Amino acid sequence: MKKFWLTFVVGILCLNLLAQERLRERFLQQKKTFVLKRIELNAEQQNKFPALYEDYIFRLADLQKQIRQLKIEAAMLSLSDSEINADIDKMLKLKQQELDLQKEYITKFRTILTPKQMIAMFRAEREFLRVALRALKDD
Repeated sequence: MKKFWLTFVVGILCLNLLAQERLRERFLQQKKTFVLKRIELNAEQQNKFPALYEDYIFRLADLQKQIRQLKIEAAMLSLSDSEINADIDKMLKLKQQELDLQKEYITKFRTILTPKQMIAMFRAEREFLRVALRALKDD
Protein backbone atom coordinates (compact mmCIF):
# COMPACT_ATOMS: atom_id res chain seq x y z
CA MET A 1 0.00 0.00 0.00
CA LYS A 2 2.90 2.35 0.76
CA LYS A 3 4.29 1.76 -2.74
CA PHE A 4 0.97 2.75 -4.24
CA TRP A 5 0.85 6.04 -2.33
CA LEU A 6 4.49 6.78 -3.05
CA THR A 7 3.95 6.12 -6.76
CA PHE A 8 0.79 8.23 -6.68
CA VAL A 9 2.54 11.21 -5.04
CA VAL A 10 5.53 10.98 -7.40
CA GLY A 11 3.13 10.83 -10.35
CA ILE A 12 1.28 13.94 -9.17
CA LEU A 13 4.56 15.80 -8.70
CA CYS A 14 5.71 14.84 -12.20
CA LEU A 15 2.43 16.02 -13.71
CA ASN A 16 2.76 19.31 -11.83
CA LEU A 17 6.30 19.83 -13.15
CA LEU A 18 5.17 19.00 -16.69
CA ALA A 19 2.30 21.47 -16.42
CA GLN A 20 4.65 24.19 -15.14
CA GLU A 21 7.05 23.58 -18.03
CA ARG A 22 4.22 23.78 -20.58
CA LEU A 23 2.99 27.01 -18.99
CA ARG A 24 6.52 28.43 -19.14
CA GLU A 25 6.88 27.49 -22.81
CA ARG A 26 3.50 29.02 -23.65
CA PHE A 27 4.43 32.21 -21.79
CA LEU A 28 7.74 32.51 -23.69
CA GLN A 29 6.03 31.84 -27.03
CA GLN A 30 3.51 34.57 -26.24
CA LYS A 31 6.37 36.90 -25.38
CA LYS A 32 8.07 36.11 -28.69
CA THR A 33 4.85 36.76 -30.63
CA PHE A 34 4.23 40.00 -28.74
CA VAL A 35 7.75 41.31 -29.38
CA LEU A 36 7.78 40.30 -33.05
CA LYS A 37 4.53 42.17 -33.65
CA ARG A 38 6.04 45.36 -32.25
CA ILE A 39 9.24 45.47 -34.25
CA GLU A 40 8.85 45.95 -37.94
CA LEU A 41 10.91 43.30 -39.67
CA ASN A 42 11.61 43.14 -43.39
CA ALA A 43 11.49 39.79 -45.22
CA GLU A 44 15.16 38.99 -44.62
CA GLN A 45 14.90 39.84 -40.93
CA GLN A 46 11.76 37.71 -40.62
CA ASN A 47 13.78 34.72 -41.82
CA LYS A 48 16.64 35.22 -39.35
CA PHE A 49 15.43 36.95 -36.22
CA PRO A 50 12.52 34.86 -34.78
CA ALA A 51 14.55 31.66 -34.26
CA LEU A 52 17.48 33.60 -32.79
CA TYR A 53 15.19 35.54 -30.46
CA GLU A 54 13.41 32.36 -29.35
CA ASP A 55 16.74 30.73 -28.51
CA TYR A 56 17.73 33.84 -26.57
CA ILE A 57 14.57 34.11 -24.46
CA PHE A 58 14.58 30.39 -23.60
CA ARG A 59 18.24 30.43 -22.57
CA LEU A 60 17.73 33.63 -20.59
CA ALA A 61 14.65 32.18 -18.87
CA ASP A 62 16.63 29.09 -17.85
CA LEU A 63 19.31 31.24 -16.20
CA GLN A 64 16.71 33.42 -14.49
CA LYS A 65 14.95 30.31 -13.17
CA GLN A 66 18.21 29.09 -11.64
CA ILE A 67 18.77 32.50 -10.04
CA ARG A 68 15.24 32.51 -8.56
CA GLN A 69 15.75 29.02 -7.14
CA LEU A 70 18.99 30.09 -5.48
CA LYS A 71 17.33 33.17 -3.99
CA ILE A 72 14.59 31.00 -2.52
CA GLU A 73 17.14 28.54 -1.17
CA ALA A 74 19.32 31.31 0.27
CA ALA A 75 16.28 32.80 2.01
CA MET A 76 15.83 29.63 4.03
CA LEU A 77 17.00 30.35 7.54
CA SER A 78 17.95 26.74 8.16
CA LEU A 79 21.05 27.03 5.97
CA SER A 80 24.43 27.58 7.53
CA ASP A 81 26.44 30.73 6.84
CA SER A 82 28.85 28.79 4.61
CA GLU A 83 25.94 27.34 2.59
CA ILE A 84 24.41 30.80 2.20
CA ASN A 85 27.77 32.23 1.10
CA ALA A 86 28.15 29.40 -1.43
CA ASP A 87 24.67 30.18 -2.78
CA ILE A 88 25.53 33.88 -3.05
CA ASP A 89 28.65 32.98 -5.04
CA LYS A 90 26.57 30.72 -7.30
CA MET A 91 24.03 33.50 -7.78
CA LEU A 92 26.73 35.99 -8.76
CA LYS A 93 28.15 33.47 -11.21
CA LEU A 94 24.70 32.94 -12.73
CA LYS A 95 24.11 36.69 -12.99
CA GLN A 96 27.44 37.01 -14.81
CA GLN A 97 26.35 34.23 -17.16
CA GLU A 98 23.09 36.12 -17.70
CA LEU A 99 25.01 39.30 -18.59
CA ASP A 100 27.36 37.35 -20.87
CA LEU A 101 24.36 35.79 -22.62
CA GLN A 102 22.79 39.21 -23.14
CA LYS A 103 26.03 40.57 -24.57
CA GLU A 104 26.39 37.57 -26.87
CA TYR A 105 22.87 37.93 -28.25
CA ILE A 106 22.99 41.71 -28.58
CA THR A 107 26.04 41.21 -30.79
CA LYS A 108 24.03 38.72 -32.86
CA PHE A 109 20.95 40.96 -32.93
CA ARG A 110 23.07 43.82 -34.27
CA THR A 111 23.80 41.77 -37.39
CA ILE A 112 20.06 41.49 -38.09
CA LEU A 113 18.29 44.47 -36.52
CA THR A 114 18.78 48.20 -36.75
CA PRO A 115 19.48 50.07 -33.48
CA LYS A 116 15.91 51.46 -33.54
CA GLN A 117 14.51 47.95 -33.89
CA MET A 118 16.61 46.79 -30.95
CA ILE A 119 15.21 49.62 -28.81
CA ALA A 120 11.71 48.63 -29.95
CA MET A 121 12.47 45.04 -28.95
CA PHE A 122 13.59 46.08 -25.45
CA ARG A 123 10.51 48.28 -25.04
CA ALA A 124 8.24 45.47 -26.24
CA GLU A 125 9.80 43.08 -23.71
CA ARG A 126 9.10 45.51 -20.86
CA GLU A 127 5.58 46.16 -22.17
CA PHE A 128 4.89 42.43 -22.38
CA LEU A 129 5.96 42.00 -18.78
CA ARG A 130 3.66 44.83 -17.67
CA VAL A 131 0.74 43.35 -19.62
CA ALA A 132 1.39 39.85 -18.23
CA LEU A 133 1.65 41.12 -14.65
CA ARG A 134 -1.51 43.17 -15.05
CA ALA A 135 -3.33 40.09 -16.36
CA LEU A 136 -2.17 38.05 -13.36
CA LYS A 137 -3.23 40.80 -10.99
CA ASP A 138 -6.68 40.96 -12.58
CA ASP A 139 -7.23 37.20 -12.22
